[in-house]
Amino acid sequence: MGFFKSFKNFFSSDITPTPNSLSGLVCIYPLKHGKIKINSKVKVPSGFVFVIGHNGKALDHFGEGEYNLSVATLPECCKRLKIHKTNKNNNNKKSFKAQAYFVNINDYELNFSTQEKAELGRRATGVFKVGLKAILKFKVVDATKLMKALLYEYSYLKRGEAEKIVLSYVSDFVVSILNKYNFALSEFIYSNPIIEQNLMGELSQKLSKLGIMLFNLGEIKYILPKKFQKEYENNLKTKQEQIDFQDKNAEDTLKGAKLEKQDYVPFGSIIIEDASKEEILLNCNNDINEKIENTNKEEEFVDLNLDNLYKQDQIVKECKLCGYKNNEDATICEICNNKLD
Repeated sequence: MGFFKSFKNFFSSDITPTPNSLSGLVCIYPLKHGKIKINSKVKVPSGFVFVIGHNGKALDHFGEGEYNLSVATLPECCKRLKIHKTNKNNNNKKSFKAQAYFVNINDYELNFSTQEKAELGRRATGVFKVGLKAILKFKVVDATKLMKALLYEYSYLKRGEAEKIVLSYVSDFVVSILNKYNFALSEFIYSNPIIEQNLMGELSQKLSKLGIMLFNLGEIKYILPKKFQKEYENNLKTKQEQIDFQDKNAEDTLKGAKLEKQDYVPFGSIIIEDASKEEILLNCNNDINEKIENTNKEEEFVDLNLDNLYKQDQIVKECKLCGYKNNEDATICEICNNKLD
């Protein structure tokens, strides 16, 4: 079955990529004779957007699903390429030249380094150059906008060119941001967090114009003049060791808290997390009954010393009004203040 399916797909004009064939930020789908056949079908897998390109222009696009590529569903192709009009022989067009692209809209990650360095400082105090390395974490949120930017650079894309163009844009953006703020050399040597904050804020805005949402600019490392690079890396190492130490302490504290919570056993042998409400109530009642029985046993003890019994009978003077037993020498009841006989 697999052989006949592959054989059928080979002669089919439908655009049906396999998951394994889609890799990279923008995947180029090879078209037969470089043409899209009108009324053919396209199947767009999850996590991708299908975009039709032509001579440096991004035309119609389709999200996840299966679509019929007809005159009715290709308004941009009709507008730009006039595919709805008849040919010289007054026949409807059967195909048109184009490029087929699948844009990855899943979370994506790229290693980045500036192609050039920003020139900072002032002539009076000294000029220095700074580069930057980082990991970009982002997502394409507008595939058409991104393809328009990419095809503005090239009339058509080849494999891996989308990543190169995006990294080139990011490099230019970062250098322009650093030039704008013109941070002092000491700010880089001691990794002032305000640099990263400004980079993230402004870079996010610039990339949003390309249809890209920036999640994070991670593992930033500055490239400074050689005589300052070692000092910067030592400070960076010390800072990382402090962060690791704090994280370890926090982790140990959390583990200790969990152990204490596990060791705590309320109501004697009852563990609230494991016991049901009925079991808790039953065990509580059993504990209470046991305590009552022990108390009754203590109260039932009788001192056989007759002198003590006789003495206790003599010291009691009961109030006729409230019944309270007062001491032998009491003249007024301690409870109701009634005179005692």
